[in-house]
Amino acid sequence: MTTIRTTALLASAILLGSPLAYANPSTKDQIVVTAKGTQSLADVLPTSHVLTSADVEAAQAFDLPDLLNQVSGISVTPTGGRGSVTGTFLRGTSISQNIVLVDGVRVGSATLGAATLNAYPVEAIERVEVVKGPLSGIYGADAVGGVIQVFTRTGGEGRGSATLTLGDDGLAEYGIGLNAGNDLHSLHVSANYEERDGIDHTSITSGGNDDDDSYEESAFSISGKTQLSDNTRAQLSVLYSDIESEFDNTFGADTGFVTLTKTLSAALSINTRINDAIDWNTTLGTNEDESVTEVFFSDLTTNRDSLSTELAFLLNDSTQLTVGADYYQEDIEPAGDFPVSDRDNTGVFALLQLGSGPFNLLANVRYDDNSTYGDETNGSLALNYDFSDRLRAVLSYGTAFSAPSFNFLYFPFFGNPDLLPEESESYELSLLGRHGGLSWRASAYRTDVENLFSFDPATFLAANIGAAELSGLELELGTRVQEWDLSARVDLLSAKDADSGTKLDDRAETTLRLSAARQFERLNLALDLLIEDGRHDNFGTELSGYGLIDVRGSYVINDQLILSASIDNLTDKDYTVNLIGPSERYNTLGRQSKISLRYNF
Repeated sequence: MTTIRTTALLASAILLGSPLAYANPSTKDQIVVTAKGTQSLADVLPTSHVLTSADVEAAQAFDLPDLLNQVSGISVTPTGGRGSVTGTFLRGTSISQNIVLVDGVRVGSATLGAATLNAYPVEAIERVEVVKGPLSGIYGADAVGGVIQVFTRTGGEGRGSATLTLGDDGLAEYGIGLNAGNDLHSLHVSANYEERDGIDHTSITSGGNDDDDSYEESAFSISGKTQLSDNTRAQLSVLYSDIESEFDNTFGADTGFVTLTKTLSAALSINTRINDAIDWNTTLGTNEDESVTEVFFSDLTTNRDSLSTELAFLLNDSTQLTVGADYYQEDIEPAGDFPVSDRDNTGVFALLQLGSGPFNLLANVRYDDNSTYGDETNGSLALNYDFSDRLRAVLSYGTAFSAPSFNFLYFPFFGNPDLLPEESESYELSLLGRHGGLSWRASAYRTDVENLFSFDPATFLAANIGAAELSGLELELGTRVQEWDLSARVDLLSAKDADSGTKLDDRAETTLRLSAARQFERLNLALDLLIEDGRHDNFGTELSGYGLIDVRGSYVINDQLILSASIDNLTDKDYTVNLIGPSERYNTLGRQSKISLRYNF
């Protein structure tokens, strides 16, 4: 369920075609919904990636962070096994500096200021779009690094399917999905349950912490769409998940530490084609995030209700103007010791796309008025030039900001209500092309962030302290050799404190991803290699590099049965990505295997 604002951004590569989609003919038929209907991926998405339903299914990912880890520029830092808190970084920016949408609706905890990505089960995901760069000129707060959008399943051929998955560490998953409808009306309902005994999340052995930390998740989703008239379509989606995960006490004895996390997101969208040149879309959304930590007697629920409306005007064959406004309100229940428990935000924006021969221009600007931190104005400008139908250059600049969370503003004894938003400037130069059977992209970027959220060591209060410099280079190559699809992705990242030069924790300086996949008549095979080096943690401690090999495949037994299997960390590599003080660490997963059987009916 995509708003015109979202689709206008995706369609904005009348300016900047998707790097590998532009370069690779095999991806040109991938479709992204746009304000004017549908366009091929080759015509949309500046520095961005789309994981299609086929990609999601083939990945056999354990969770959303695991799925996103395939995307260049994204680095994942878990704190233990499945169900643990996972840090996700996009071009060096933290998850709180990126917007996460589910079917066009902003999600995440207003107290933490970020979305819990592993709360959105892979089984409910139709596709994922990752758009990189400063996008506050369209989306407002928190789009410093980019936008991650999850689209839930909307149904498909057949009446439905049932899936059983078994794996290491006591993994058991059960899922069922049902479809109904026709070309005008459709309905999809699915339910999933997962449980696993897990691993010990930390290396701490004292105080009863040397035990496995289990994980349990139940999820339910429903989506439907209906054609109200020849020109009007309505779409509804609801996604709910309920997670119970154990964790260790890094400060003392383990007395049964359990976190309960419940998330709910819902969106109702109505799209009207007023005429051949004007589209109007209105979306009503809600997001609820509840977190209960039993041993700490902590129970907080944050709610966000939103309303947006947008108009897209096709002024001529090469010019499109999109204007829109949105409003959302956030609140905390119970308010407890928070002196302020709600806030609201109103934003208006405009996006202009121009094309003239080999040149294309994209410009956007947005004004936000927030009841807590005041007003912000941001925007971006980008220009591309097509040297030929095989080579394109893209130059862009933009500003963005990240809003302080309720915890930073009002948490008892630590919050600071005078905290200012983080602000950023970003620059990017990309070259993308196709030569023979080789497609490629090279993107160099830099983001400077100031007013970083931290804590004053003298007062122990939240404060805007310091600045960060994030710069990097992304390289992508893809080709086909003897019916094997081969790809390579290299990420080089420099993330440091702008004042001291100290390297920022939890980000890999060098990442290499190599993939090979082949489809036979009934069998699909894939092999992935991930190498990371240059991670730092615990305020500058350098961690050893590592390499992981993953193998996965699927076999179509008949029209109704599909067998899938995967082995992650094939060599059972022991590695570290996260420390606990000077002598302990968060454990990482060893060899992980699973097998699935799906029955289509």
